[in-house]
Amino acid sequence: MAERMDPITLSRVLRHYKRIEVQNEIVKAAQNKEAVGSFGGKGYAKRPDVLIYPNDVMEQVKNGVTSFHVSEELWSNPQRISTEMKKQEYEDLRTGWDLVLDIDCPQWEFARIVSWLFIKALREHDIDAITAKFSGNKGFHIAVPFEAFPERVHDAQTKDLFPDGPRKIAAYLLDYIGKKHVKVKEDTVVFGDRFSYTLKDLKDKTGKTTEELVQTYCTNCGKKKSAAGGRQVQFICPQCNMTIAGREDEQYKTCPKCRIIMEKEVIDTSKKCCLKPRMTKVFNPLSIVEVDTVLIAPRHLYRAPYSYHEKSGLVSVPIHPDRILGFEKKEAEPDSIKTGRHAFLEREGIVAGQAKKLLVEAFDLAARKEQKMREIEEGTKIERHLLNKEFEEVQTAIPEKFFPPCIQQISKGLTDGKKRAVFILTNFLTSCGWDYGAAEEWMKEWNQRNSEPLRDQYYLGQIRYAKQQKKKVLPPNCDNSAYYKSFGVCKPDNFCKYIKNPANYAIKRARYAQREEGKGKRKGNKVEERSGKQAKEQVIQPVPEPPKSVPNKQSQSL
Repeated sequence: MAERMDPITLSRVLRHYKRIEVQNEIVKAAQNKEAVGSFGGKGYAKRPDVLIYPNDVMEQVKNGVTSFHVSEELWSNPQRISTEMKKQEYEDLRTGWDLVLDIDCPQWEFARIVSWLFIKALREHDIDAITAKFSGNKGFHIAVPFEAFPERVHDAQTKDLFPDGPRKIAAYLLDYIGKKHVKVKEDTVVFGDRFSYTLKDLKDKTGKTTEELVQTYCTNCGKKKSAAGGRQVQFICPQCNMTIAGREDEQYKTCPKCRIIMEKEVIDTSKKCCLKPRMTKVFNPLSIVEVDTVLIAPRHLYRAPYSYHEKSGLVSVPIHPDRILGFEKKEAEPDSIKTGRHAFLEREGIVAGQAKKLLVEAFDLAARKEQKMREIEEGTKIERHLLNKEFEEVQTAIPEKFFPPCIQQISKGLTDGKKRAVFILTNFLTSCGWDYGAAEEWMKEWNQRNSEPLRDQYYLGQIRYAKQQKKKVLPPNCDNSAYYKSFGVCKPDNFCKYIKNPANYAIKRARYAQREEGKGKRKGNKVEERSGKQAKEQVIQPVPEPPKSVPNKQSQSL
C-alpha cells in the first residue's frame, strides 16, 4: 500500500468515489476486462482482478486504492488469467481488444493538436466509432471499440492480433499524420493547415533540435538523410566480400563468416539517387508527443474513465472528440465533473468492420518497412538493371523438384527462423517465375507445416509489398550467415558448390534439365533410324521429367 495521503487529498478522493454515478461508470468501463486498483500511483493491487458491482469501487478505495486501470484486452473470464499461461491459452481466453491511443505531451497545446490530428486521421479511414477522454494529466486517450473491427483479416482472427494490432496501427497513424497532415515549408511547420509554428518556436517550446523535429528523406529510395549529408558507411570483407551496414563512429567490424577485420567504406548517396530535388522534409510527431500505444505489451492497462489521477489531482473525464482543441484541464476538477455527457468506448450501434481499412493498411505498412530494413541491412536489394544483367527473367514457374536443398528443408516447416524464411521464400519464388497468387498459396500451405504457424497477415503483407514494388529481388546469398545456416536448413548437395544464390540453383537446374530433355529427344530420333544392333548398343541417359504443369500457367519457355 502507498504512503498515507494528506487529509485534504484523502477527503477529495473519497468524496469523488462516493458518487454512485462515478462508481457505475467505472464498473461499466470494466466489463469483460481486468480492472486493477493503484495505490497512490505507486503500485498496483493484485492481478488479475475485476469490478462487478458499484460497491466494489468504494471497498477498494477504503483499502487505499486511489485510481482504477482497465485492460485494453477483452476476456471471457478475466480472473482465469495467469502469468503461467501459454500464448494459445491467452488467445483462447481473449475475446477481443479495444484500440486505445494513449497520447501524452508536456506542452498542452501540442497534446491537443496531435490528438486532434489522430481523430482526423481515423475519420479519413472511414471510422466514426471514435470516442475520447482526457487522460487525467498530460494528454488524451483516443479509442475505437473492438466492435468496429472485422472478425477476421488476412485469414487471421482479429481478436488474436494483440498487441501487434494496436502497435502497428499507432505506428501507421503516426506515419500517416506526419506525411499527410504536417507540412514543412522552409523554416515553418504547419499542422493540419490550421496551426503554424516556426522551427525556432518549436525548438524553444519543446527543447528539441531541428534534426529531431524534421527528418529528410529521399523520395526515390526512401532512405533518411543523415546529419553527415547523406553519407552511408559499410564494411566489406576482403576475403568473402560480405557487406554489412555500419555507422560513422565505428572503426571496424569483424566478418561473421571469415572472422577477420572488414574494410570500412564511406558512400556519398547524394551522388546516386538522393539528389536535392528528390529530398523531402517530413515532420516527426514523436518528437513532441509520446504515444504509449506503440510500445504496449500483453495485458496493458490504461486509466479508467472517471478515475482520479494522483499526480495532477484531476479526473480522466470523457469528452466529445470534436472538443479536443477547446478542452481545458479545469473541466476535469473532481468537484466539477458531470457524468453521462459523453461515453468512452461506446459499444451500441457500431457498424461492424468499419476499421478494416485501418487495420489492413497498418499491417501492410509494417510489412513494407520490415522488407526495406532487411534489404538495406542484409545487402540483398538488387537494382533492376543488375538483376536483368546477371539473371534472365524467368517467365515460367520453376517446379519444386528443382528447388535447392535449403528451400526443400524450409518447405517441410520450421521451428525457428520462420520470419526470416518468409523474406527468403517471397524473393525466391518470385525470382523463380512464380506469380504472386501462386506464391501466396504455396506459403499458406508451408505456414501450416510450421510447428507454430505465423499469422497469415505477416507473409501476406510481405507478398503484397513485393507485388507493389514491381521488381524482382533475389533472396539472400548462400553465404549470408544471418539466414540458412543460422536456423539449420543449409544442407548442400554436389550442385550447390557451383552457385551462390538459391534462385540461381533452381534456374540452372531447370535449364539443365530442359537441355537434357532436348538432347534425349534428338538422340531418340537417331536411335530409331539406326539398325537394330546399333539401337541395342546405344545407351540413353535418363533425364529429369519435364514439368507437366506450372503454378502460374504461363506458356513461355525458361
